Amino acid sequence: MNILSLFIVSILYFFGIILLYISYLSKKSDERGAYINNIFNSIIFLVSITLNLIIVNFFHFSNIDFIIFPFDVFMLIFILIFLPLFYLSIYREKKILTIRSTYNPTEYFSASKQLPIKYELYRKLTHLVVLAIVFFYFTLGFWVKNIFLNILEYFPDIISDLFLSIYNIEGDKMIFTQYLVVFLVGISLIGFFTADFTRILKPKLYPLKPVNKLLREKELGLRIGPHISMTIGCFSIIILYGLFQPIGPIVICSSMTMALFGDITANLFGRTVGKRIIRTTKKTYEGLIAGIIMAFISGIICLLFLNEFYSISLLYLIIGPSIGALIFGLLDYLNLEIDDNLTNNFFLSTILFFVSLFIL
Repeated sequence: MNILSLFIVSILYFFGIILLYISYLSKKSDERGAYINNIFNSIIFLVSITLNLIIVNFFHFSNIDFIIFPFDVFMLIFILIFLPLFYLSIYREKKILTIRSTYNPTEYFSASKQLPIKYELYRKLTHLVVLAIVFFYFTLGFWVKNIFLNILEYFPDIISDLFLSIYNIEGDKMIFTQYLVVFLVGISLIGFFTADFTRILKPKLYPLKPVNKLLREKELGLRIGPHISMTIGCFSIIILYGLFQPIGPIVICSSMTMALFGDITANLFGRTVGKRIIRTTKKTYEGLIAGIIMAFISGIICLLFLNEFYSISLLYLIIGPSIGALIFGLLDYLNLEIDDNLTNNFFLSTILFFVSLFIL
């Protein structure tokens, strides 16, 4: 591992430690739901990074390092630009508070116990960003690579040769897109961590207070936001299963697609037409069934799309989405304290990855 990659991994570990500290604070404050969610997120995050390093550097199961040139340089540039800018926004918020001299936190929260359908829709639309990962893996990523190749014609041979030697490992065309996706999700995670940790630890200085209106009641206080759980879920499976080409990207993209559309359908369908409540939750059986069906359909559609790049057996085309839909339905029914943005992505991908080793 090169020095820049080691520096980036150290920063990610640092954020993971802060998340552990927030978990401790939530336990100390008797916020049980926040503690369970936070500690599970921190464990998944830290363990996935550690396993990635072990798989690559000790067992040599894969030639794909954590992140390398040029994305290690780009990530460092992002960190050096983003963190000072975010600090300036915090400083500006501090000056505003000094002038106003009052701070009313309820001004930035939803007044009702349940989010209005408008805000719920906004939340679900932000999840569509997950689809960008699929396209960067299998479509947009190749375009970006071609852009890089054209730009590198104007650089010294030593740089272009380094680039080509890295991204033609074993002739696998997915190597570049793997690093690209790790970079894009990685910088998103760093940005989300920085903002949400500020919201939790220094709520008065949080510069994005209007975003709080998109948070449910249980997501306030010391509980990390759902966008953090979503990003950790995506990041963890990408750095774990993306190492194994081409099975990893296929499983990652199909499972994320099923989790995304299943969750959107279950929530919106349940809230609009659902009548039969599941136990004491706010979820309905109508929403649950609709989510399972949509997870299955979206899984098949995604695999048919990916079949244009890699040959996928008819057996897996049926079994993969079937298992994924059932897992989604089980997780949705159990309604765990852990954010489903994490559990859906992580458990679907993990189970489907091991299934795919035998039948994909």
